[in-house]
Amino acid sequence: MARKVCDFCLRESKGLFGAHETLKDGHHMCKNCKDIIQSYGLPLKYDLFQCLVTAQPNMKEMIMDAYLEKNKPDDCLTRHYPYPQILMHEGEHCVNAVKATITVKTDLIPEGQAVTSIAEIQKRTIHNIPDTSERTGNTKVTGMLYETEAALYFVSEHIINCHRLGYMQRNRKENDRVCVVTPTKTFTYRIAHADLFYLRERFFQKVNAKRQNKGQHLIYITNDNEIRITPGVYDIPKSLKPGLYQVKAIKDSGLHIRDALGRVVDYYESEKSIHLRDGGVLECTGEYQLKWIGESTDN
Repeated sequence: MARKVCDFCLRESKGLFGAHETLKDGHHMCKNCKDIIQSYGLPLKYDLFQCLVTAQPNMKEMIMDAYLEKNKPDDCLTRHYPYPQILMHEGEHCVNAVKATITVKTDLIPEGQAVTSIAEIQKRTIHNIPDTSERTGNTKVTGMLYETEAALYFVSEHIINCHRLGYMQRNRKENDRVCVVTPTKTFTYRIAHADLFYLRERFFQKVNAKRQNKGQHLIYITNDNEIRITPGVYDIPKSLKPGLYQVKAIKDSGLHIRDALGRVVDYYESEKSIHLRDGGVLECTGEYQLKWIGESTDN
């Protein structure tokens, strides 16, 4: 009898206790992939994010691109990014909605009730209370962390924090937090599975770029060292010369560097520069001003 192959990790079944489970849709799943998917709180079925959390790191980008080739962008938005229970600003899509905690100084917590919907959040209703590492005089505040294409919101009973997406630190080893670092403050939100949080963000950016038919990139040259790039994919050195660049966001909707091995590094606004290496790719889903400031620092 032919051995079953796990449709997620491609491992063959082995023996009686290593038998694969057959899902309702006919796909096969090994015990290891089942445990991983359940640990993320995802349904046991063959779908995009189930494949992503069980895939090798160097395969995740390819899986997202292949999925987009087979599915329409609007269908992807409807299926994977449904509107949450909370009322949002007109035109905003909910990319992520997860339970989160932040530890802040107790005496900074307002006494009054905060607004209860994203649609009500305005400049006067935002507190932006940072985290604290002090052992005394602090309180752990629980709320919901919402990400849209416009901002990152922390909504709790008494605190509303709102951040520009460019201040999120995406390339961290910790998988239990979302960190926001501004020039003056730090915000650390503890969540479960930050990797899935950023996978959802990454796929949303790809869907939105395709939805708006932004496959044709454009480079506007200011002078020899300054350019403006629009959504698209830029090969290095074919489109952009290698080296260090200062970045200024015109529309901060995503800037990603993919090296020759397929590893992806995300740009965030608190960084002083980005490093574009020969053989890599710069993926842009927003609009940015780049200024070349020097040669590569590679030895």
